[in-house]
Amino acid sequence: MQKRIITVLIISMMILFLPIEIGAKTLKGEVKYTVKQAREEAFSNVEYTLPQSIIKANLTDPNYKENKKAIKLGATELKDRYIQYFSDGSYSIIFKNNMYIVYYYLPNGKLEGLEKREGLRAPTKSFRYTSEGKLDEVSLIISSENTYIFKLNGKLEGHWIGNKCYDEKGNVVLESYR
Repeated sequence: MQKRIITVLIISMMILFLPIEIGAKTLKGEVKYTVKQAREEAFSNVEYTLPQSIIKANLTDPNYKENKKAIKLGATELKDRYIQYFSDGSYSIIFKNNMYIVYYYLPNGKLEGLEKREGLRAPTKSFRYTSEGKLDEVSLIISSENTYIFKLNGKLEGHWIGNKCYDEKGNVVLESYR
């Protein structure tokens, strides 16, 4: 396992530091993106604010106790929703009746932010908003195993490969459990 992590880290670092023309990675479907190309695609047609009506009903997790219990048991799917939890104690909820919105909660059940997805199949984009409804990050989801995340200034915030998120230096900054 440790060998695989080191290999992924080395490959990620190589991709990030190679010249842009060489740094492309071929994925399923023959989709190729460099970090620069991913950034350009991610920032096309961006919505910069989110309606308050979506936020107000979820400022605190309405199912906090049930979700925390499910996380403790390692469950990732409940009757009406999916749960993804992270190594920092935060978690996200996606309701099955509207899978275009992802709610991100701090460990105490307070809303950290929301994500609005353009589509449910990759490749697609998603937009992460603060709990005040202001755009914070833009992501380009290449596949279920590969996502680029950019801050509004265009800086690479993270690159999810599988269940690990790497910073621009190739360090693991977060893990997800789904």
